[in-house]
Amino acid sequence: MNKKMLAKFKKALLQKKVTTTNKLNSRKLVSGEHEVGDEADTATQNSEREMQFELDQISSIAIKEIDNALGKIENGTFGVCECCGEKISEARLNAIPWVRYCKECQEEADKNTK
Repeated sequence: MNKKMLAKFKKALLQKKVTTTNKLNSRKLVSGEHEVGDEADTATQNSEREMQFELDQISSIAIKEIDNALGKIENGTFGVCECCGEKISEARLNAIPWVRYCKECQEEADKNTK
């Protein structure tokens, strides 16, 4: 992959990291607020906190995956499938720049987790 393409992916990854981090931080600020109410309100708040926790976990995982992809750019392995070692298609990288596997290996991994 040429330097121009790597720079494009690095920029996209950094932008995604910033937006994901900002969303994560803004959710943490909102989740710090506590309201008082009846049992129904408390149940709703608990449900919202649980959903918030799950969203925070997903965002944290996404940030780690983005950091992993940025590290691959630095060490020259970006765009290479971690399973088979083949190049990941540019279309796939454009859709999900932090992707770790080529389409075929991802499909195989998905089959094995079901």
